[in-house]
Amino acid sequence: MEALMSTDPVAAELSRALKSSRVSQAIAPVLARVVNALSARPDEPQAWEPLALNSRELQLPAGIQSCWIFVLRANAVFGAERHPNSHQRTIALSGSALFEVLIDGAWSPRPISGAIAEDAVSIPLSVWHRIKVGPQNFLSASFHTVPADQLIEETPVADDLSKTKRRLYHA
Repeated sequence: MEALMSTDPVAAELSRALKSSRVSQAIAPVLARVVNALSARPDEPQAWEPLALNSRELQLPAGIQSCWIFVLRANAVFGAERHPNSHQRTIALSGSALFEVLIDGAWSPRPISGAIAEDAVSIPLSVWHRIKVGPQNFLSASFHTVPADQLIEETPVADDLSKTKRRLYHA
């Protein structure tokens, strides 16, 4: 679990890349679409869209195979999930959220924000995580080590982490 508790060099590289003006301009249309999608659906807690990774503006570290742009509604709470086939790295673009990761049987807080240096969380394969969004919508990019059409999400059945439901995230 070392990547959760210390700086993950891949997450740091992704954060630097996303915050460059060249990349910010290139992904601005996707960000706008996702924000507009959430605005158009006031009863939904989130909106997302996979980001095409064939842009020459966004140079990715080895192993990154997909990216999702998310906007999570202000004050929303998302239950536990994990990705058994992917290491997830989430970079805050704006707003703030409290990620909690399950380490040795206890939930460990990992706050991130687009406005501070602690703007990323790294979640290794099969690690449970959950999210509480701050008082403003939370805009983020989540990078994965599998292609978008292969990303698996597991969620607990009735809050029992030993029993799970599994689905392809992109389905």
